[in-house]
Formats: sequence, structure tokens, C-alpha cells
Amino acid sequence: MFLYPTLAVGFLFVGVPLLVHLINLLRHRRTKWAAMDFLLASYRKQRRWIVLRQLLLLLTRLAVAALLIAVLAGLIGGKRFIGAIGGQTTHHVIVLDDSYSMRQRAGGGAEGGAVSDSGRDTIAYDRALSAVATLVRRLSADEGVHQLTVMRASRAAVLNDSNNGTADAAADIAAQTLTDDARQIERLMSTQASTLRTDLVPAIDLAGDLLRANPSDERRLYVISDFSRRDWQSPRRLAASLEKAHESGAEIRLVDCMENNDPAPPRNLAITDLTPEPDVWVAGVPVMVNVTIKNHADTAVKNVALSAAVITYGEDVKIADPTSALSGTTQSLPAIMVEAIPAGQQLTKSFQIYIDRPGTHVVRVGLPDDALAIDNTRVCTIPLADAQRVLIVDGDADGLGAYHISSVLDPGSQVRIGAIPEVRPTSMLRDASLETLQRYRAIYLVDIPEISDRLAQTLRQYVRDGGGIAWFLGADVSADSYNRVLAGDDRRLLPFPLDRVEASDEQNPLSDEPVPASQSGRGELVFGKDGDLLGPISRAGNGVFGLVNIERAWSPEIDDDSDRFSPILDGAETAESSENAVESTTDAGIDTRILLSRAAGQPIAVRHGLGRGRIVTVMTGLDGAWNNWPGDPSFVVFLLQTNAMLFSGAAPPTSRLIDQPAVLPVPGDTYLPSATLLLPAPEPPRMSIELEADDQSPQIEVSPTEMLIADEAGLDDFLMPGVDEWQRTGTDGQTSVLPMAAALRLGESDLARMPHAEILRDMPGMGIEFISASTWNNDANVGGMSTFLLILLALLAILLAVEQALAAWASYHVKPSAGDQGGRSFLRRSTSLTQPHSTGETRSRSRRRRASTATQPQETGSREASQ
Repeated sequence: MFLYPTLAVGFLFVGVPLLVHLINLLRHRRTKWAAMDFLLASYRKQRRWIVLRQLLLLLTRLAVAALLIAVLAGLIGGKRFIGAIGGQTTHHVIVLDDSYSMRQRAGGGAEGGAVSDSGRDTIAYDRALSAVATLVRRLSADEGVHQLTVMRASRAAVLNDSNNGTADAAADIAAQTLTDDARQIERLMSTQASTLRTDLVPAIDLAGDLLRANPSDERRLYVISDFSRRDWQSPRRLAASLEKAHESGAEIRLVDCMENNDPAPPRNLAITDLTPEPDVWVAGVPVMVNVTIKNHADTAVKNVALSAAVITYGEDVKIADPTSALSGTTQSLPAIMVEAIPAGQQLTKSFQIYIDRPGTHVVRVGLPDDALAIDNTRVCTIPLADAQRVLIVDGDADGLGAYHISSVLDPGSQVRIGAIPEVRPTSMLRDASLETLQRYRAIYLVDIPEISDRLAQTLRQYVRDGGGIAWFLGADVSADSYNRVLAGDDRRLLPFPLDRVEASDEQNPLSDEPVPASQSGRGELVFGKDGDLLGPISRAGNGVFGLVNIERAWSPEIDDDSDRFSPILDGAETAESSENAVESTTDAGIDTRILLSRAAGQPIAVRHGLGRGRIVTVMTGLDGAWNNWPGDPSFVVFLLQTNAMLFSGAAPPTSRLIDQPAVLPVPGDTYLPSATLLLPAPEPPRMSIELEADDQSPQIEVSPTEMLIADEAGLDDFLMPGVDEWQRTGTDGQTSVLPMAAALRLGESDLARMPHAEILRDMPGMGIEFISASTWNNDANVGGMSTFLLILLALLAILLAVEQALAAWASYHVKPSAGDQGGRSFLRRSTSLTQPHSTGETRSRSRRRRASTATQPQETGSREASQ
């Protein structure tokens, strides 16, 4: 077979030497000459030998012409031809990088991208598929038996995470013998780059296992990638995997899908986060949403306009529409302007949305088009409910603490917080059941003297199911009862055991009178290490507590009394040491966050989690005896942020990562155990999947790993970022649509590339060769053709030398006489002219020789006549 079949017409040139030979034969004429009889007799005697020499010369010239045309036409053969005769096989394993960075424009930017035959911009993955098609086309035309395995990195990574990774399951094409039609890659050519952040190591490991397990005479491993900095800047793991493949006898070739002459990495901005701030998510209450943008370019960008939209799903949306991109109603928001983002930095912008109808709604933010489009859009969901009831129980008969809390949560007038406070007496807690407490979104317990075991167990289950509790510990609290019932490892309703009430008054060294806390500074309230969880109030600094004095507060139980709390300097180092001291007294499983503390380091407000819920513990009371905090404006902001923490603990997640399972709750008392899932798609129609819960399970779960192992349809759509729409049916027969946001897992947005020289430097001794996908069509080193070309050239040189030797051997040459050994005759004649005394003798000898020659024919003729 030939790389350039058109040039094979040149084999007609082989007939030129034969034609010249025949023409030379026609030019000979017969002439009667008596002297030729001796030559004819000698010719008849040596005829066979002379014909043999002429025939060898002619065949050599024909072979030279044929071999020259074969070299020009690109004849394929060599070891492949030998392998075809002897049954030799070559196994080609291709590891195809299909991470979402392979979706970048191959031209290097938003404006400079090339356009494919389909009319869309050419991306790196298109070049990778073109490289695979080129290899398959050339191998199918090559002599020998070729087996092909193609493995996408995303499939290998998903299976590796499930611990079920096998090469056959991960491979799109597993050890299939190539044929002339090369139909094996039709399915692969219809694939697209995945949306996953993948690692090449699992795919290379599986490829190495397959190379070692599959018997073949030769092995070749191709890694087709864009060679981004993220994957290749620390190639130790990759080098170890490639070394294993090299030890199996495989030749390793790295195929680059991008051009090396790009002066700089293309500009790429990415939305790295989109989340609503933890708050009371209630319909009719504004919600703040934070969006974070990162600049992955080497230069700063300015004046970036972000588009924003809200997609509302209310009771009106009952059926998911697969013929439209989204079933909800889209409402565009004003553009969000970003003034500047420095190179390599990220910036967070906040904007407010307002939705007046309950339900789960979608917020979408987008960036202008750039080199990588898939990370320019991000979505999240916001579940909005009606106003939620809040339980407030005050142990003080005056109920002053309950008044402060209820007045903040329900200020009246036109202000709506989203909480409906209910103040109940302590007797309500005696017979409170879990069903009773679950009617409330949060519970505030103010200065309750004691908690019974039964109530503690009920409160624990309430928090684990997603409820929130706020403790305000005053003078009536029994430390022994709280430590025994609430602070044990089996309950964990307190972040740490209580020690004693610690006053902030100092003793005057000149007198026995105490110094008030307002003068000593020990009662000053400051932010703790995790004060940023309090939101906007933390950005104002400790100055917001300038008028607050905490004269008394409960202190945690710490073993070392000599170094209980060190002063907080700038709210940094000593706060950290104080928190470490507190965390040392708690179980390692409790996530303790110090929100507020005294200037001396004593924690005042602490938050920790339990199950799905959250607990906030305030170490001082609200009756005004221990502090003046309830009358300060900072208390209002703190309580609102605390209420938001308690509410958001039970809130469902606002998004899931695309490679994580999608879970839909279908409690049996509310919904039927079946649902329809509509997957996101760039353009409608969208694909729908009918699902059912297993064994009356209260939820339906869809796992991408299981879909991959079962080779189910819709996996690529399931892994697309966007909005999944679940249509479920209630027990009353009514249908509803629940949107869920699927977000991209970050890590592939940095398009900076590693130089080939640095990669080869870190992988010595393996004979790795780099090949550019754009020049692979003209590369003769794909299927072993370079070696065969060298053989053809060497054979051509040998035939040319043989032709010259045969030409000299088959031609007629007069052997020099003994007197001519010294040089040519004309040199001798020129020498004789310089010797006059020998001229006459020379001329007489020549005359006698001519006379003798002239008489010979006559004598011969007379002799023949007499005979």
C-alpha cells in the first residue's frame, strides 16, 4: 500500500530502460566483413555469458526505477509485511484525555479559534479525535495484524473512584483487530469531551495492565492530551505509571493537541462559586447571593459584565417540559459589573434577589465567551418556604430574654424576617415530644435551670434531623445538670462542659475594692477566630462592640487553670490558642467555631454541629444582670445571623457536583416511589429517564458510576452542568417539578501548558517521543514506516552501485598492452615528438605495419578462392 497512491502511476517509468534497450537493438545493422568472422566465432562461444550479463544489467536498471517510484509514493511495508506473513501482532493502546480543559478552542482564544467542518469552533478534543482517526486509517492500511484499545480518561477516573476499575470496562474499544473499513471507531468519533476534572494516572495504569495482560509481539502506548500545567507540572505519579507501561515493552508516544507556537496561554475566566448566603430563606424576604470569578490569565482583566437570571418554579409548574431548555420562568436581572480582576486572582461579588413565591428556584450567572466556555456559567438553587415558626422558652419568670429575642425576630411594621416567634413557658418542655418540636424551625432556650434526660434525648434527635438550638446561659443554669445531661459524648448538645461563672472585675492593688469591667477592659466583647461567620457585622471590626460590657459569663472547663485564656492581640494568634484550648476539651468529632469572645480570650458565643442541625451556645444571660448587650444594636445583627445559621442547617444543598449521585427524597407518606428525571442539555429536546425507588426506599438515587458500568444511555447528559428537573407525583395524584443544580468540579480552568522539554526532562530513560496532532498526517513514524523507508533508501543506493558495476562489467574495454602500462598513448606520442632521432624509425615501423595489414585481406581472399 502507498501513502501517496497518485504517485504509483510513476511505475510506468519502469518500462523506460526496457524501451531504451529495444531501441538500441533496432539501431544495429548487419554488415558483411570478413574480419568479423573471428569475432562472431568468439561471440558464439561466449553468447550465454554475454546475454546473462546484459540481462542482469537490464533487470538492475528496472529495479532501480521501480524502487525510486516506491520511495516517492511512500510504500508501506517492512516489518509489517514480515509480521503479516509470520502472524506478528502489534497492540496499540490510546489513552485519550477528555477532561473539560480539552473543550478549549484550538486556535488559542475567543477570537482566534478555527472552525470545523460542522460549522462550530474547533476544540482540542476535535484534534484528538482526528489524531485517532489518522492513526487508525494508517494502521488499517499497514501490513501486519494491529489491535486497538482506546480508553478515555474520564471513564477510567469514574471507575477508579468506585474501586471497580477494569481496563475492559473503562475502554471504549478493547483490543479489537483493525480492518480495512475501520468501523470500530465510529462510536468514538461521535463522543464529546467530558465535563469532568480527570486525572490521567488511572487511565495510564489500566492501559499498562492491559498491555501486560494482552499477548502481542509489539506494544505501543499513545497519550493524547493538551498537556496542561495542572496535570504535568509534577509528573512523578505520571512518570511512575508510564514507567510501568515502558517495562512491559511498550513504546510511549505523547500526542499534543495544541500548538506549541502560542505566545501565551489564552485568556480564560471561570466562575468558581455561586452560593446564597446562609439566611432565613423565606418567600418575600431578599436573599444575598455571592458569585466568585477567577482570572486564569497572565494579565489583569477589566470591566467584565456578568449576566444574571432567576428561573422561578412555583405551584404553576407541575410538568417538566422536555421540549424547552427549562420548565420554569426565566427573569433576567441587571448585569453585574466587575471593575478589575488581577492576574491569577479571584474576586467575589454579591447581589440581591427577591422572589415572592415559595418553592425551589434557580439562580444562573454567566460570563462573556472566552477560550473555555463550559466554566463561564454556573447555577444554584434557593429553596424558599413560607414564614417558619420559632420556639422561645425563657426560664426567668420576667421573660426579659424572650422579649429581646422575639422583638428582633418579629419587629412588626413592614419589616419581615421570615420567623414567627412563639414564647412558651418552661412547663411546655416537660411533655414535649419530637413531633411537637419538629413543628418549629429553631428553638431558643434562655436560662433554663435544668434539662431532663428525656428532653435532652428529644432535643438531640431534633437537632440531628436538621433543627437548630440556641442556648443562652444565665445565672439560674445548673452547671452539674448541664454537664451530666448535655455535654456528654452521647449527647453533645453543648460544645464543652461548663466550669464556673467568671467575672470580669479586677481587684484594685491599692485597695480591696474591685475595678468595674467598664474600666478594666476585661469585659470587652470582640470577634473570635471564626467571627467571619457572622457576615456583615464582622467586616465592621471590633469597634461595633465598643459600648458592650460582659461582666459575667460561664467559662468552659479546662484542666490548666494557670493558662486558661491569653489576651487576644489583634484577634489572631491568641484567639487561635484559646480555641485550641477549648477544642482540646471536646471530642475530635465536634466542629467547634468561636464566634465571639472576651478580650481576655474567654469564648462567649460558640457554634457547633450535630447531625444535620446546628447549635449556638451563648455563655451569658439576657436579663441585663450580667451584661448590657441586649440594648446594643450589635445584638440585633448577631441574633439575626444566629437565626440564619439555625435555619440553614436543615436547608437542602443548593447544588451538587456533576460526578456525585443525584438523590431525590420521596417519602412514602407524601410521594409515590417513582419519578422522571430530565437531564440538562445545550439545546432541547432534553433526555428523560424513568426511575423508581428500590424496596420502598424513601429516596431515589442516580449514580454516574453505576450508569457507566451498566453502559446506560444518558451518562453524558447526566454529567453536564446545569439544572436537573425532577417530576414527581404526590400521593394525592398531583405532580410537581423540583429543580436541582449540577455544578462543575473545579480544577481544569487553568489552560497554561507545560513545555515538552520539561516533561521529557522529568521522564528520562523511557524513549518518550512527542508528536503534534496537526502534523501527524505527514509523520512517517506512526506505524513503523520510518524504518522501512530507510531500508528502501539503502536498497536503492546498493542497486545503483550494482548497476554501475554491471554496466562496467558488461561493456567492452581494450586491455592495455605491456608497453602501455606507463600511461596513455597520446602522452607517449607527445614525448616522442621531443626526440627527433627516433622519428624515422617510428615512421618506418608504422608503414611496415600498415603494409602488412593491407596485404592480409588479399592473401585471405586468394586462400579462400583456392579452397
